[in-house]
Amino acid sequence: MRFSTFLLKYALLSVFFTTFCFTITAQDAPIKYGKIDIADLQMKVYSKDTSAEAVVLGDIGRAYFEYSSTQGGGFQVVYEYHRRVKILKKSGYDWATIRVPLYQSNGNAGKEDLYELKGVTFNLENGQIVKEKLEKESIFLDKKDENNSIKRFTFPKIKEGSIIEYSYKVRSDFYYNFRSWYFQSSIPVVWSEFSTSVPTYFNYRQLMQGYETLVVNSQGFGQFSFIPKSSTTSGSLGVTIGNRTTLDNDKIEVSAKENRWAMKDIPSIREEPFMTTISDYVAKMEFELASTDFPNSLTKNYSENWESLNLRLMENESFGLQLNRTGFLKDLVLSIKASSKDTLQQIDMAYNLIKKSMTWNDVETFYVENNLKKALDAKIGNVADINMLLVVLLRELGYNSNPVILSTREHGRIMEGYVLLRKFNYVIAHVDVGGKDLLLDATATQTPMGILPLRCLNGQGRLISKNTTKWIDLKSSYKFIEIGVSNFAIDDNGKAKGDLTISHLGYSNVSERKKYHNDGKEKYIEAYRKNTANWKIEKTDIQNIDDVTNPLVAKHDLIIDDFANVAGDKIYFNPVMFNAQKENPFKNPDRKFPVDFGALVEETFVATYTIPDGYVVEEVPKGARVSLPDDGGRFTYFIGVGEGGKISISSKIQLKKAMYFAEEYETLRAFYDQIVQKHAEQIVLKKK
Repeated sequence: MRFSTFLLKYALLSVFFTTFCFTITAQDAPIKYGKIDIADLQMKVYSKDTSAEAVVLGDIGRAYFEYSSTQGGGFQVVYEYHRRVKILKKSGYDWATIRVPLYQSNGNAGKEDLYELKGVTFNLENGQIVKEKLEKESIFLDKKDENNSIKRFTFPKIKEGSIIEYSYKVRSDFYYNFRSWYFQSSIPVVWSEFSTSVPTYFNYRQLMQGYETLVVNSQGFGQFSFIPKSSTTSGSLGVTIGNRTTLDNDKIEVSAKENRWAMKDIPSIREEPFMTTISDYVAKMEFELASTDFPNSLTKNYSENWESLNLRLMENESFGLQLNRTGFLKDLVLSIKASSKDTLQQIDMAYNLIKKSMTWNDVETFYVENNLKKALDAKIGNVADINMLLVVLLRELGYNSNPVILSTREHGRIMEGYVLLRKFNYVIAHVDVGGKDLLLDATATQTPMGILPLRCLNGQGRLISKNTTKWIDLKSSYKFIEIGVSNFAIDDNGKAKGDLTISHLGYSNVSERKKYHNDGKEKYIEAYRKNTANWKIEKTDIQNIDDVTNPLVAKHDLIIDDFANVAGDKIYFNPVMFNAQKENPFKNPDRKFPVDFGALVEETFVATYTIPDGYVVEEVPKGARVSLPDDGGRFTYFIGVGEGGKISISSKIQLKKAMYFAEEYETLRAFYDQIVQKHAEQIVLKKK
């Protein structure tokens, strides 16, 4: 099933195009600047979300066009913002500091300015509404780099119960990069609306995402007029619109498309366990400039198709043209060919050579920083430097290798229907081996050939090459696998002595190796001590440290003084000492978006316990076998009592799907409830 169809079927995103024209019953915005309802100031708790630290009472935005007649001017977008926020708890004080990103291109090519800023803090004192205005001394401009800055302002006199209100405008020269509107936030929102007025010179596609429902969705037409006039010391200049030159003071009028969207009573959206990125699910409206259509001029299309994007990248100096410069790899190619004639061995050698030669600087991009030879000489680079080097090396070895651009899990999903290069942030190497796709990422130093790091498992990537472009499934046969095997003897004081061997396979192997190599052996072992304070680790043996193709195995010799509780003539202990599911990770009663583990999961624990002399087993938990629908997962739990007072336990959790959709959440949550319950049950010993 194609990935876009897959997403559509499960309604991960709902998309509305400008060709749709319908109206849902309009409602007026509930706030007007400066007019505060005393009931809002008296509010102690937001009834629809009693845990909320703050609530947005109103969030109103508007975007429209202006024309600047100054020298070098042109069409600009003005964004108006008006927001009112109620602070409910001390933890919500951060909402009283506002940060507005602003962009300025290099030279004088364009910029964004914030102006007409005003703000007020409202408090209720002795039954009266007291206002405290935002002062200039509380407004700052933080410059991040030569292109990006943050306008930051903090409201005065904030306390529990305060309401802050502010408005401002942003004028932007970048009409081709129309700002998105976020209806949803990490705190609940009572009302959020956004309206636009766009001259028919400009055609934007609208991308609506999320699970919340619009209460207003209207479209109509208005009027946009401007005088294309420029002034210089030498006199007035005419301005050309398409092939038509207008004279000074000629007023031009054109229709404007007007839209209004609004939502009400929008629940907060927060990070939850096992999700990719919150930006995949938050209710928002994005815009893409599809075309411009000025009078007496041909329509200029900005929307690409995948073929034109492919061509653009192949002709880009920092991407496709880098693949043509290969002479500096001659010695490496000869060395690999002299070592082996086998296809997979040569590919593996190339993969490992780049891994060992290069250090990743953690920068995610699909553009090469300078050039590949410089990156190789420096032995450090971004992900494009490293993986494009691998592509070039494989090509020189005679293999059909090409780059695949993708979006990492934290960056967000790719929708096949929207050709937006900005949605990608990463590149890996693809090589065709006998008609099968082999995907490689040489930044993943702890991963064997053919296994992508977890960050790359995010739907599909796009193969870019001279002759073709196509979708590549980003999937892996790797699983999260942890196996714990222990053998312990318990004495009559509740002390246990024995060993625990933990085998890490698949993605668990990758993550554990990364911890080990980053921290070193001592810190790696110390982490166990911190996480299990009652363990006395007498000795640890780590196996297969440098062999990524085999499991990382850690064997611990342990003494646990308070392993069991002694009460009179009875001893109580919990037999699940490793990977016990102590609480359900899914605390919310419902969930609107998928649970995404990234890969399949297997957690196994097997143990044998020798009970102290003079005791018998009085009670053991019952076994369990719990399955998810459609063979989506299984939990098995077994305890047996053998001769000589030996107790055997086996616990195994299997998740047979990497992703569970919202419709499956209730059963998945109940599945974990049963695991938690079983893992909490104790064995009871009784003195003879």
